[in-house]
This record gives sequence, C-alpha cells and structure tokens, in this order.
Amino acid sequence: MAEPRSPSALSAARAYRAALARLVRGEGRHPDHQGRIVRINPASVAREAAKSRNPLYTTHRDILDEIEAAVQAPGPSRDLATRVLEMEAEIALLRSEARRHSEEKRKLASENLALLLRARTAEDKLTSLQRRAPLAPAAVMPVRPLPR
Repeated sequence: MAEPRSPSALSAARAYRAALARLVRGEGRHPDHQGRIVRINPASVAREAAKSRNPLYTTHRDILDEIEAAVQAPGPSRDLATRVLEMEAEIALLRSEARRHSEEKRKLASENLALLLRARTAEDKLTSLQRRAPLAPAAVMPVRPLPR
C-alpha cells in the first residue's frame, strides 16, 4: 500500500514503528509491557504506541507486514514460547516437590504424635509404679560442707 500522505498518518506510522522497535528490543514503555517480554502482535504494538489498532488494518498495512516479520524473527518475543514451556515444567516440578514435602510433614507429625503417646504412657507407668512401691528410704545425697 502507498505511504499515507497526511501528517497525522505519518505521525501515527512513526509511532507504530517506534513502538514495534521497542517491543522487539524488549523495552516496552506501556505499563503492561514494562519489564516483560511481550508477544508482538498488532494489539500490543498499538497499545505500546498509545494508538488505536484499527488504522493498522486500514491505513498502515505495511506496518502489519513489519509486525509479522518481527514475530518470525528471533528475539525476546520468539523465545517467549520456549520460556513459557520451561516455566510450566518448573511449576510442575515445584508442585510435585510441594506434595512430597506435605506428605513428609504428615508422616513426621504422625511420628511425633506416636512418640508423645509413648512418652506419656511411660510417664504414667512410672507414676503408677512409684505409687505402688513401698516407701523406700530417701536416697542419700552427699552433703558438702559450706565454704567458710
């Protein structure tokens, strides 16, 4: 399509191209794009340019071709799918580890309860034996003389 002639159309084309270049570099300025790798498409380019996306389809078809070329080129947006797969695998691993840790925690709590029960039973048995035993002479403890 021929280059638009009106000053506003030229300004919009510059804004779209600048936005596309920022997104390709991974340096988006829009709050939704800052610090993130953004999937490049007409909507994200229009959002970054703070323009409507309708002119991209009606007046700036050449910029749509540039967007398509940017999507196919290697770069941060191209690596996005790979990164998403890596992160999904990491999430699955972390979830399985969380389940394993939860199971270990349940087993340890059960073991602690069993040990507590054994300790209380032993204490009760000792108390019972002490009550039944005849009064034994008190254990003689050595007495140290007081220092002078």
